[in-house]
Amino acid sequence: MKKIFILSKHNLDLAREEVLALTKSKEFEIFDNILISEDNSKLKLENRLGYTHKIYEFLFKCEEKDFLAKIKNYDWQSLYKKDFCVRIHNTKQFSERDIASIIWNQIKKPKVNLDKPETKIEFFFNNKVIAGLFLNNIDKSFLKRKAHLRPNLHPTSLHPGLARACINLTGLESGTILDPFCGSAGILIEAGLMKFKIIGYDIDNKQLERAKINLQHYKIKNYKLYNKDARFINEKIDTIVTDLPYGKGSRVYKKNKLYIEFLKNASKITNNMVVIFPDFVNYKKMILKTKWKIKNIFSEYIHKSLTRKIVLLFC
Repeated sequence: MKKIFILSKHNLDLAREEVLALTKSKEFEIFDNILISEDNSKLKLENRLGYTHKIYEFLFKCEEKDFLAKIKNYDWQSLYKKDFCVRIHNTKQFSERDIASIIWNQIKKPKVNLDKPETKIEFFFNNKVIAGLFLNNIDKSFLKRKAHLRPNLHPTSLHPGLARACINLTGLESGTILDPFCGSAGILIEAGLMKFKIIGYDIDNKQLERAKINLQHYKIKNYKLYNKDARFINEKIDTIVTDLPYGKGSRVYKKNKLYIEFLKNASKITNNMVVIFPDFVNYKKMILKTKWKIKNIFSEYIHKSLTRKIVLLFC
């Protein structure tokens, strides 16, 4: 089914690629934050996506001059269930009442419901007119899991929406996700709630205890935590998603050495991962010293001293 995804404008590039990684679609159209793509997945994307707001079934696209003719000739009866309403976005040329009247005349025994309609038809004006049948809002319950709302917080932990987007960039529908620098489990929490098997490594026992408390708080059971160095992992897993440690208290050359050794070792256990680097290190030069290839890079501004570089890697 071809679908419409209303993307978050916070980071459009990341939002677009997150959707495309899961839908497995190579052909798409985008109009500002409106993405039209075939959905080839078997997932309930409303429960997976981090940087999308709404999902619609794609109905049609047309020029604005052809809009009235298009709706007069469209088979609205085939979509109609119980009752309906019409919503129009980003134009003052057409009123919802007038468009609803046209659709009303094409439906047998029509009924309008402006609050909770079974059939919600929406039109988006953005150079073209895009028509969609509302399917789902994205589940935003992850906003209740921001770092400061967890029972054992750590200030550098990822926003849960970003954690989800990074997990989704791997394109993995199920399987095992490893975070070898798991900290207080920001990535693992979201991966666990997305029904992945999860493994977390850290060399700091205090962080592992934080991770355990947080995972148990969200009733996540299918997890393993180990005090282990990320440079010496030896078990095969499906993918790695991690936010590298970058405390500025540590010396830069030690940090660079850690990153390179981790990257070299990671290529022995998986061929697909998402790694978040701080922008103040030469991560491209580091990656060139390993077997990894860069598939995509996204930037996420945090504050004036830090922009996260989200790097999708394969080998």
